[in-house]
Amino acid sequence: RITTNQHAESDQITFSSYARESGLPISVEWPSQSSMVVIASHRNSDVKYELPCKTTLGSIKYPLPMDGSVVTFSGPLFEGKLVSRIRDVDDKPSSDGNLMSNEDYFRNRSRQYQWSVQGRFKKRIRFDEVVTGQEFGRPFRNAPSSRIVKKGLHLLKHKLPDTFECELFSDEPRFEHPLLAGCQHFRVDRPEDIGGIPESHFYGVGEDGDIIENTILLGDVEVPQDGLARRKYFSKNSNLAKYHFETDFVYTFDFFSNFFVPSRYRLDLTPFFSIDLIPYFNGYPLFMSMAKEKASGKYLWATEMWHKRLLNHDEPPGRMAKFFVSDSSSSLEDGDTEN
Repeated sequence: RITTNQHAESDQITFSSYARESGLPISVEWPSQSSMVVIASHRNSDVKYELPCKTTLGSIKYPLPMDGSVVTFSGPLFEGKLVSRIRDVDDKPSSDGNLMSNEDYFRNRSRQYQWSVQGRFKKRIRFDEVVTGQEFGRPFRNAPSSRIVKKGLHLLKHKLPDTFECELFSDEPRFEHPLLAGCQHFRVDRPEDIGGIPESHFYGVGEDGDIIENTILLGDVEVPQDGLARRKYFSKNSNLAKYHFETDFVYTFDFFSNFFVPSRYRLDLTPFFSIDLIPYFNGYPLFMSMAKEKASGKYLWATEMWHKRLLNHDEPPGRMAKFFVSDSSSSLEDGDTEN
């Protein structure tokens, strides 16, 4: 018969298993003083990243820079370069490229983190088959009431693309949507127009540090040239299905977030309402950047952002959690209604 202590020990081992599998460095070896580290996800082990420095610790991974420095990578479906930024991390730029420092990029902006990818597809893939989002290999801990979550999603429905898919109460929670319905800036270029720029540079960057939207090479005047309108256009599967990512163009994707604060792993919805997410993820990190082919499940790229507190099995839910905790007597199952 399993005792309470044995069950708790087993739960803690399971909780820590993903961090062990990931090759995550022990926290005292993290290079930043901000309690954050970004690494290549072991879920995309067939994608190789050329990091500024190589580790000598065997299977332990060296962190990716969080300061806007360029990292090149190559996998079976895509090859290109990636930049990552996190606000309020103590990282100094290590490249001499054409991108802004974190200090300049985040100045006078509410953005909390950002990533950009520029490169070429190795396989022709339809737009609706390339998705981004978040995935977790175990159920959430301290899960909130399904009624609360459903109401929250209903309130956000007008801001979510029609193609948004969400399974938060499954054994492997996830949510995803097409990449082009989520990235704030997107452009398509011919390789010959870019040719010759150094690996440490990105093509098509504006003076404000944002990627300049350009969809002319899609060859369709119906596709908006404005990022917000383009996201709305590609929120519909009927529009996505008309286009393919071609192997003879260079594509650039730019994404940022205003509400999730990586340095604290909190969702700041308003100045007065903030949710600590760490107690819920059951030892899993969030993707920093990710794109995946939906049909095969293969990643084009995937990086993870870890916080030291994610490694703490006994991290308690915040004070607000008691208002949202799951309660079988009040949860609304699928098909139930309220009067």
